[in-house]
Amino acid sequence: MLRSSKYVLIAASLLLFSAGAFAQASNSYDVNLSAVGAVNQCSIGEPVALSGTVHVSYSVTNNNGVNQFAITAANDLTGAGQKTGATYAAGDSDDYSSNNDDPSADVTVELKSDLKPQAGAAAMTLVQGLHIVVDTMGNIPAEVVSNTTNCGD
Repeated sequence: MLRSSKYVLIAASLLLFSAGAFAQASNSYDVNLSAVGAVNQCSIGEPVALSGTVHVSYSVTNNNGVNQFAITAANDLTGAGQKTGATYAAGDSDDYSSNNDDPSADVTVELKSDLKPQAGAAAMTLVQGLHIVVDTMGNIPAEVVSNTTNCGD
């Protein structure tokens, strides 16, 4: 009787270990901006002070020893023109991926969004440089490393 209990315990342990190999981790992180300047690269635009949130989330799955990281970044921002005082809004998202056999992924990506004036000013494109590090344990530090504006919608 004791012997069969040991086999059941071993079998249960192996089953749990096998399920852990295919486990999925996910997490999210918010980067809060408060009057952070965007460098203007648009001749008809103006520098804009941005406030709001950049939300980064991810999931990772392991497929035959390869970690597949699926990352989403989304912003919800308002801005104030530094020359005209015009108000702007931006809200967009994009998906990124990294597949490797390491337990973490370190990526620098660009999140582009329309920076829309609320009245009268020129529309611009906001390009945010994001540095994101994710791992199989659910950790996700992220930071906005640059904000620039370009001409156009």
